[in-house]
Amino acid sequence: MAENRANATTLTAGIAPIYESAVAVLLALLGVGAAYALAPFANEKPAVVAVAVVFPILLVAMLGMPALQCLRLGPRILLILLALRPLVDVSITPFQTNSAGFTLKASSGLSLQEGFAAVFAILLVAVWVAEGRHSEYAKTPNQFLTMLLGLTTLSWLIGGLSEGARGFARTAWGLVVALLLGSLFRTEKQIDILIRAVFYSSFFVLMTLGLYLGKGVEGVSGNAVDEVWRLAGQYGSPNALAGVALSFFLCGLYVFGRAHTAFRRLLSLLLLSMLAVVIVSTQSRTVGGLMLVSVGLWLWAGGRRRLLYGIALPSLGLALASSTGIGWRLFSSFSRTNEQINPNVLTLQGRVVLWGEWMVNYSHANLFHQVFGLGWGEVVRDFLSMKFFTSSVTESSFLWFLLGTGALGLLAFCAYLFWILFKSWGAWRRTSSDFERQFALLAFLTTLSFVIEAFTTDIASSPNANVYMFAVMSMFVFWRTSVTSRRKNEETP
Repeated sequence: MAENRANATTLTAGIAPIYESAVAVLLALLGVGAAYALAPFANEKPAVVAVAVVFPILLVAMLGMPALQCLRLGPRILLILLALRPLVDVSITPFQTNSAGFTLKASSGLSLQEGFAAVFAILLVAVWVAEGRHSEYAKTPNQFLTMLLGLTTLSWLIGGLSEGARGFARTAWGLVVALLLGSLFRTEKQIDILIRAVFYSSFFVLMTLGLYLGKGVEGVSGNAVDEVWRLAGQYGSPNALAGVALSFFLCGLYVFGRAHTAFRRLLSLLLLSMLAVVIVSTQSRTVGGLMLVSVGLWLWAGGRRRLLYGIALPSLGLALASSTGIGWRLFSSFSRTNEQINPNVLTLQGRVVLWGEWMVNYSHANLFHQVFGLGWGEVVRDFLSMKFFTSSVTESSFLWFLLGTGALGLLAFCAYLFWILFKSWGAWRRTSSDFERQFALLAFLTTLSFVIEAFTTDIASSPNANVYMFAVMSMFVFWRTSVTSRRKNEETP
């Protein structure tokens, strides 16, 4: 009997590499087929075809990386897709769509983003079903996300299936990632590998950005309210590029804090510096401020308080008080050398007017729509009738959920975020493990940045940026709930 079990184990071990090789070949063939199918629609965009060819090659190559062999095949493919996702942004046409995904002018090509999102969501659900850990989704705070996902679907139905399809898809996609991804990366090693893979994939963002320098720039002749040069890159929107760069920057703080060799510290610091330059070049006040706050909190939490109080804070104070020579809007808007604060700061670049219009529309809705939302389709129709030229429909993720899913959806959204904020703060303060402290701090900084960004941007419905933030939050939720359950079981006699 023992010999039979040993033979079965040996046979299974031999079949697994064969199965993975077959999957790799299948993925390569699908990639070649996709490149062939996309070639006629490239519209003089060779980069689109190049990415369609290179993407599956990199995917197959990374499947065999020794560092990823601790992951099962399904989670491993998801991690690789997440790491390679920035490559598909090469197909974005600047100013083709606003950051909420609604077309500003007719598209002249086939975008890769929607195809990638669909494949990733289908694979994520399939792997989640195969894992069979459904009972954990009735626990807090996953129950808030489950309710919000249901309200998002209801909002699509009551607002119009055609007009609300894009708003529903973009919003639901992020919620699905937040709800399911964390269950597939639960151990310290799995979480650490995913965060490192995401951070190092920022190289692809910087590489793609290099291709778009000079093409996706807002300046005096563009749509910028302030007469400053703003880097927009492959996204066509400076705020979108800043949000993406910040999500990688936060992961970089974790990677740098966990680096144990001089080479890894140098590599992490190099990427962090380049991402910081990108954030400053986008001239986004919100993201720029969040970057500085995150670095300050990271230095303080890591015990580097002499560096924080002796160098970082005095340098920032001097830059803010002295001059506006560097041309960064974050400093120039509040500099003491100016006679008065920039009026665009007080009106939040005109967002206050848009928010006022939306609150009037919401107040005129009946009780049902105030509780369950106007519906994504109705929100889009109302926005088009306002004739505002803004980078998103509501310019606020909290307002987006209030209008789309009503007061009930906004309450669920806020409950999920603030649960993570409080739990991550407590976990960072109480733990003695280096990993737990660094991971809890990353979750806190990520959620805090998400909350602040959500006040003035559409981060909740912007898949380019929120996928990484949702991934971190999702992993923290499942890690925290599993740690709590394990400790309860240990305390039970």
